[in-house]
Amino acid sequence: MLRNLASSLLLLVAFSPLVQAQSSVDTSNVSARELIESAKKSEQLVEQKSSTDPNSLEGQGTPLATLIGLRDAMRAKDYAAAGEYLDRRYIDEKVGDFSDETLIKAITYVWNRQNITDVTSVSDRPEGDLTDGLPEYRDQIGSVRLRDEEVPIYLQRIPDGRGGRIWKLSNATVARVPEMWDELGYSDAAIIVSRLLPEFRFLGMENWQIVGFIVFFIVAWPLASLVSYVLMRGALLIPNRFPLSIKHFFRGPMRFFIFIFIARLMIDELGLSLTSRILLESSGVDYIAFTVIIMGLLSLLRDYQIRKMQHAGNAHYVALLKPFTTIVKVFVVTIIALFWAKQAGYDMSTILAGLGVGSLAVALAAQKTLENVIGAITLYTARPVSAGDFCRFGNVKGTVEEIGLRSTIIRTMDRSMLVIPNSMFSSVEIENFSQRDRIRFFRRYQMQIPQSGQMRHILEQIRQLAANSPHVIDETISIRFETITDANAILRIDLGVDTTDFQKFLAVVEELNLGILDIADQAGTRFTGPARLNLDPTGNDSESGALE
Repeated sequence: MLRNLASSLLLLVAFSPLVQAQSSVDTSNVSARELIESAKKSEQLVEQKSSTDPNSLEGQGTPLATLIGLRDAMRAKDYAAAGEYLDRRYIDEKVGDFSDETLIKAITYVWNRQNITDVTSVSDRPEGDLTDGLPEYRDQIGSVRLRDEEVPIYLQRIPDGRGGRIWKLSNATVARVPEMWDELGYSDAAIIVSRLLPEFRFLGMENWQIVGFIVFFIVAWPLASLVSYVLMRGALLIPNRFPLSIKHFFRGPMRFFIFIFIARLMIDELGLSLTSRILLESSGVDYIAFTVIIMGLLSLLRDYQIRKMQHAGNAHYVALLKPFTTIVKVFVVTIIALFWAKQAGYDMSTILAGLGVGSLAVALAAQKTLENVIGAITLYTARPVSAGDFCRFGNVKGTVEEIGLRSTIIRTMDRSMLVIPNSMFSSVEIENFSQRDRIRFFRRYQMQIPQSGQMRHILEQIRQLAANSPHVIDETISIRFETITDANAILRIDLGVDTTDFQKFLAVVEELNLGILDIADQAGTRFTGPARLNLDPTGNDSESGALE
């Protein structure tokens, strides 16, 4: 790994001096879409004029014809023909020593770094643009910004030596080419590299820039791996409960973000043309990098909150946190995509209108799903039940196994699995038996009517039996001779058993029932008539069906 890193650093050192001091130009106001549309309009203009008046673009009779002719000569790499568009009159001897090819290449490179050729804004009249405030023999087609000043680029109408006049690149502009090159051009090392390579261009990049672009991307990855590893080791020095999540974050999202960041820093040193920079800005690579790092941070924050909840004993919120994080990620990706679309030159009003219609359609189609999600949020926030609780939902009794984003799963008393949509489960009455602090014992017993003394004795003995039980709560004991029905005495027994374990409750009930039988036998009376002891598996007895 160190050997590969050393090789990458050598390549970086080799390419770093290729570009001299640069003058930054803001590309945020021009999008790739506008760039493509501008090029298309330029080509349409040329085709239109060629079809209507083929002679209008021949020669150098107008600023438009001169600019198009110069552009075509550069595309054909015919530097001898391109040199005919330079006005070399009255220029300094030092500038005159440069060949036409050198001057043309230099002005082309400097121009492309800060300008986009738009022939639709150039005059196609022989006398040029007479409304620009310049002398009638001069038209400005752009400018080049240097460190201390802005140099205008002129076309100038000069005699052609045959009694006519033609337009050429102004001698005032030609005279400033060496100065512009010294500040904005690339170094001798770049010239040597460009000569060693076959001559080719791609997306406005020279041959050496394309090679440098590829090399810098290759170099950026091991550098990003090294930086992310160092940052990861530093982060792991801080005590935490989720080291695996931290490692995953630094080895994945953080490394990719640093990779793009380093690659962009190095590529910016290549002195790319304005066209190349606009295409690079509109490609969305930066937005992808920011999306990846934000997604990684959200996942890291989610894992941190999960560990925090588990440590605090609130693990029931974990199931809700994961889908909530997913919703936040979708929202963030949508926002970043909208920013990228705006940067790329798309009409945001059209996109937002489309999203509005699409969102409405999705909302209508996913209405039930949204209801279930809201129901899940209600269940997790209000917490009427939790996983593992025994509850009653309508006429169904069972144990809650899972509260998901869409539905709740209940294991019934018959051991079958019941799946209930959250919207339904959260909107009806839910009785949570697991949250009770005791179990109620309520019975009505029917027996032959004894003598009043016997009845008082029976009541006293049963009260004493209940009071002597260690699991019966004293303040809940209510044992009464309730009424007489068809010559039968009705005993009403109501008390609370201090337990939430149903099997333990049954054991206490068993002891009470056996004691009551003994008391009845000793008193010489017996139970009569059909009686329904309203005992269900939950211990939730009701007075409504006590005696039949």
